[in-house]
Amino acid sequence: MKTRSKIEDEYWGALERLKIGKTKVVDTKSTRFRITKDAVGREAGRGKGYVRYERYPLLCEAIADAEVARKKNGPVTPSSNAKIEQQKALKQKAISDYNQLKQAYDMLMTEYLNVVRRNFELETGLAEVKNVKIIRMPSVR
Repeated sequence: MKTRSKIEDEYWGALERLKIGKTKVVDTKSTRFRITKDAVGREAGRGKGYVRYERYPLLCEAIADAEVARKKNGPVTPSSNAKIEQQKALKQKAISDYNQLKQAYDMLMTEYLNVVRRNFELETGLAEVKNVKIIRMPSVR
């Protein structure tokens, strides 16, 4: 019985991390992600080309099996009509959010202008009183 080397154990560990999606180096969330010998090598901290069938035949077979399983269990890509419908729904949601924000902005501007008008009325009322001196603070920006 042949025992595995430390490096081969690192490759097997990298393969397991790729399978479960908890990687340290390789981005498994990318749309271009595939479980390959190079991906296993990079995840194990080595460069491309270190994992070869001549060196690690069992590992290479396990990598191929893992890629087949990933393709079977992977997310189903939606059809073009489903993508269009999804984009339409996103657009409608964005329009709705925009309209809500616009209404809230309009309400705030109305309140702000009322405060400015009230402030002006109070200042002019104070200016008409003889004993009050209005001191304006310079606006610092």
